[in-house]
Amino acid sequence: MRRKNAFILLGASTLAMTTPALAQQAEPATPADSADAAVTNEIIVQARRRDESLQDVPLVVNAVTSDTISKLNIRNFTEISSVVPGLQMTPNANGIGTSSSIRGVNHDVNVSAENGTIQYYRNDAPVPSNFVMQTMYDVGQIEVLRGPQGTLRGRSTPSGSITVTTREPDLVEAGGYLAGTLGSAAATNFNGALNIPIISDVLGIRVAGIHSFDRGNRVTSVNSDEKPRNETNAIRAAVRFEPTQWLRLGFLYEGMQNDGTRFDRVRSVSEYDPDYVPSANAPDYGNIGLSDRLSVQSRPSTTQQKFQFYNWNAEVDFLGQRLIYVGSATSQKYHSDGVRDLANFFPDLEIAQIADTKGTTSSHEVRLQNLDRVAGMFDYVVGYFRYSVPSQTNLHDLSITQLRLAGLGIPIAAPSVTDTPIYIAKGTPTEDSFFGNLTFHLAESTELSGGLRRIHFTDNRDGLFISCTPDMYAAGQCTRQNGTQSDVNENTTIYSASIKHRFTPGLMVYASTGSSWRPPVVAIGDFTHADYTPNEVAHISLPSESSKSYEIGLKSDWLDRRLQFNLTAYHQDYKNYPYRAGGAGIAYININSAGAPTIGNFNFVSAVPIKVNGVEAELAFTPTSRWNLGATVNFARSRIGNALLACTDALNNQTGAVGSDGIPDTITPTLAQMQQAYGGERVAQCPGGGQSATFQPEWSGVLRAEYTLPVGNKMDGYVRGLFSWKGKSKTDPNNPYDDVKAYGILNLFGGLRSQDGAWEVSVYAKNIFDTTKLISQDDLAQFTSVTDVYLRPPTYSVSGIGSTVYSSRYAGVSVTAPREFGVTFRAAFGSR
Repeated sequence: MRRKNAFILLGASTLAMTTPALAQQAEPATPADSADAAVTNEIIVQARRRDESLQDVPLVVNAVTSDTISKLNIRNFTEISSVVPGLQMTPNANGIGTSSSIRGVNHDVNVSAENGTIQYYRNDAPVPSNFVMQTMYDVGQIEVLRGPQGTLRGRSTPSGSITVTTREPDLVEAGGYLAGTLGSAAATNFNGALNIPIISDVLGIRVAGIHSFDRGNRVTSVNSDEKPRNETNAIRAAVRFEPTQWLRLGFLYEGMQNDGTRFDRVRSVSEYDPDYVPSANAPDYGNIGLSDRLSVQSRPSTTQQKFQFYNWNAEVDFLGQRLIYVGSATSQKYHSDGVRDLANFFPDLEIAQIADTKGTTSSHEVRLQNLDRVAGMFDYVVGYFRYSVPSQTNLHDLSITQLRLAGLGIPIAAPSVTDTPIYIAKGTPTEDSFFGNLTFHLAESTELSGGLRRIHFTDNRDGLFISCTPDMYAAGQCTRQNGTQSDVNENTTIYSASIKHRFTPGLMVYASTGSSWRPPVVAIGDFTHADYTPNEVAHISLPSESSKSYEIGLKSDWLDRRLQFNLTAYHQDYKNYPYRAGGAGIAYININSAGAPTIGNFNFVSAVPIKVNGVEAELAFTPTSRWNLGATVNFARSRIGNALLACTDALNNQTGAVGSDGIPDTITPTLAQMQQAYGGERVAQCPGGGQSATFQPEWSGVLRAEYTLPVGNKMDGYVRGLFSWKGKSKTDPNNPYDDVKAYGILNLFGGLRSQDGAWEVSVYAKNIFDTTKLISQDDLAQFTSVTDVYLRPPTYSVSGIGSTVYSSRYAGVSVTAPREFGVTFRAAFGSR
């Protein structure tokens, strides 16, 4: 299945608009006051589980406040990625989770489930990545932490964590807001909140909701009148209860549903490969280019996601200490109907892969930490954490069967659809861990910190069952696919350590190191109707991953804090990183439901060593109280070490003769060639080493600026600009057609805002120059496989099984999002 890359989006980093982020609850400020705040106020984050100035934290943290979200019209969570260079977040086309990339490595939930390189949190509770991606309203603050996480916060992750804090009820003042956006291509977004203090200073409630609609990827089909759509509806209710100064209780509920309809975008293969020859019966819909935004599907693919999220917390202060408990429960349901005949060879047949996934997530964390520094020298955090994610999936793989006359091969009936049920048994991945962190303040200017987490992880999953329904499984009538059973029981310890020294009030230097661990992987998607071969097992069932990281950096303020400059350099080593093949996947010999070999494609996964080196820099300048500028640059280079990667290798690339040469084929071999070259295997292996471990560019950056001007006595006008730049990338090194050149996207904003923050009206233009650039492209033309059943007269008994692969004139692509214009408004009162 192809994976769509999300369009280039916008957001804000810590320094983006130089607004204060006070204790995770930033209130909107007037544009004029925002610039002054950058000079006089600290930016406060909770990266280390206590309030600290951003410039005092010895790691890279990017914060996005509620004011910044409003200013930049951020309607989708993935929009924060363009101003956090090196961070990419893309919802998967099948509706199950997301693909994320940061610091030179990828995470795809379809490979490692919710054991990602990045962990997402909602109010300190770990949540599924796709839940966070779908809802963006009434947010207090977003914190993006880079580098290994886990000794202080939740789960162990090698690349970072992203915490979304919703706005809490105000216990003193009633208030609320209503915000709306109307944009091109029928985009609409309405969200609001109402805050009611029930008992002043003791009890309060806050209710918020959102309705969002847009045209998704805005790709239409030449063979359908239906338009793409993406609709999200959600509601959230929070209760805050503080009966005494030493006791605080909270509860939150959120329900969300997302419905999506999409077409997969294509371009003509003849545009980039004039020698390509499609199948003789390939439909011809004319030339389709990158700027056309067209598909050739006869019907769209659809997804539906439903979430119910419960979050509760309690805090007790005693004897200068604080005891904190955070719990959560999430139920999720996914349904996807993904079209398989993307090239429309059989427009009258509904050929698809239909998936239904149900799961629950629960977490519990208890931690104890000091309020008053121990002996005037120590800060500590100790605690216990438990996380469980049971889930099960029921699939239907709909394929085509064609009856033919034996000998002549003439069709003797119309093609029909064969339904193969596939069941992924319920798993019970569970993590229990104990953690602690100690910070030793040698003096006011020097600090040593270290932490440990002891992890016990178990996962007992019965595996993958092909031609099996849940009822058949319950009756014991199914056979497990070899290599897919999980029986994990592992213990490991991760660590972190840092030292920082402040040479002057405006200059801090730090060094840190840390480790991470992720559980084993069983990749799902090779639905061959035969036992897996050794090579298939090697690239489906992978061992646990570990990594070590080393980082140095500085954080500085200059010119009375009007100029800020931060710089970080890091190195990270991975062992058994699950590297997933890109694009449409790797061609392999698939055994279909009739037992016949045919060509399939799947994004096989390989356990590889990786070395990552990177540099991250931030610069912000506020020359006047009404004018601020900022720039962020990121460089991340990841390289795969010596390993065997799954590949398509049936031909000698120099001579074209059949036979593996250890180099991925530049053209797709035929089934007969693959059978001859592979012998008893069905997928090849190629020596790896030196290629990038991510499909993202090594260089990326952001430029941003804002200028405000008084308009009368009670309001201000403003202009904002945001330019996101991506360096060149080879994307998939085995694909000669998907190299991406460097490009930039410019977004502009302008409007009027009352000086007391009560209302705001603005207009925006995203991708104002309508820049159209290739982001990724499949290395294979879209194709459809058919099972041929040969019948011999006069009895018309089955005399043989075969297959035919129909190759189209088009290949799947993704490009930058088109230009969008729109207007937004916001009205607020009281506590907002």
